[in-house]
Amino acid sequence: MSSTKEKNKAGDYKHIMERIEVITQKATEVGSFKELDRDLLDEYLTLATSAANYEDNVLHILPLREPTRLVVLIEDAMHKRRMKQRDLARELEVSEARISDILRGKSNIGLSLAKKIHKKLGIDGNLILENA
Repeated sequence: MSSTKEKNKAGDYKHIMERIEVITQKATEVGSFKELDRDLLDEYLTLATSAANYEDNVLHILPLREPTRLVVLIEDAMHKRRMKQRDLARELEVSEARISDILRGKSNIGLSLAKKIHKKLGIDGNLILENA
């Protein structure tokens, strides 16, 4: 970070995260966030929103993506066969990076790979095409 303004934002973020941790600890001690004093809960929600905005706009942390049904089925097939990503990459004749990108939702599946997934993993072809 080069500017003073960016350093201040980073310092504010650190302070916000420390305060969120304190409030989270209090919620744990009393049993849940529902049991917190209303002002403390409002503070927590405000801080959480500020932290999320900083993460989105300054740190550029991508929101978590829900895995598609196809990704879940691929991961299930891997688990049943006790395969790692490298094993799946070898089986489907693609790179490990490509498998990683597909499983993280960062890459789409083309027709050639869809055929291999169907043939080698036994996943329904229509489902693959719907999610490709």
